Amino acid sequence: MDAPIRWGILGCGRIARRFYASLKGSEHGLAYAVAGRDSDKAEAFAQECPVAVVYDSLGALLEDPNVEAIYIALPHALHADWSIKALRAGKAVLCEKPAVLTAQEMHGVIACAHSTNRLYMEAMKTRFVPLHARLMKLLDEGDLGRIQFVEASQCYLFPDDITGYFIDPVQGGCLYDEGIYCVSWLDELLPGKVQIDRTNALFLRGVDWYDNVQLSIGSVPVQLEVAADRGPKSTLHIECEWGSVDVPTLHRPQTATIHRFGQPDQTLSAPYVRDDFAGQIEHFQDLLLAGKYESPIMPLAASLRCAEIIDAIRASWQR
Repeated sequence: MDAPIRWGILGCGRIARRFYASLKGSEHGLAYAVAGRDSDKAEAFAQECPVAVVYDSLGALLEDPNVEAIYIALPHALHADWSIKALRAGKAVLCEKPAVLTAQEMHGVIACAHSTNRLYMEAMKTRFVPLHARLMKLLDEGDLGRIQFVEASQCYLFPDDITGYFIDPVQGGCLYDEGIYCVSWLDELLPGKVQIDRTNALFLRGVDWYDNVQLSIGSVPVQLEVAADRGPKSTLHIECEWGSVDVPTLHRPQTATIHRFGQPDQTLSAPYVRDDFAGQIEHFQDLLLAGKYESPIMPLAASLRCAEIIDAIRASWQR
């Protein structure tokens, strides 16, 4: 077998640990190095998740010629900047969601990916779980007819005294943190122009804790709800001409219920292979080994459109 792809992990938080755990099960990848904004946290990460090299700065890791791929698990506001730095350092980049804070930032990432001829992909894990392909195939076959309405909800109860990036007015709030999952589904399901019809947003500690948005994409009405002050509720509902689809736990989907008018409900079940991170890791590594620069499942254009939808929602807020 060829030598595994050597990964450098930027960031030492919970999501980086989940990535590390999933990567351990991959035949083609190896967690080789880690760096964080705090060298003590990087050392602590390495005690729990052993790697060959621990760097005392993010930049030092990027200078390592042994590192082929970078996983960015930094706070949201650092994603675009460090994606560009990693691409310029000659690394392939898998960046946690949301890839960027604005469409303008995404344009910068895209330009850099094109100019450096390096692979870049947003880590939108929902598109790489086994259920996703089965569900999209069902909808594409047209058995249920055209989509006529979509409702996406991602609501959880966060503690009022939460700290860290979530309460940062620049990068925090539930739309960036949880809403990106809903927005990714909307991007994939519905082509066409995005129009925000009405927004109800509640703010606490300088960031959005609840967003209820009525919008239309193309000619299809959409209801989007994201919250940090209620729940749990994580659902995707797709109404079509001759039936509907319901997906529980839209950010970690393994089942869906198919309703066809006049027929018994059908349940689609597609458990994870390894875990909910594995699909995106294997897909990214396959692309890298094949010399590809872009994913057909989560292309650069999808990341840009997701950012544009979030831009539009944020612009509609009435504070």
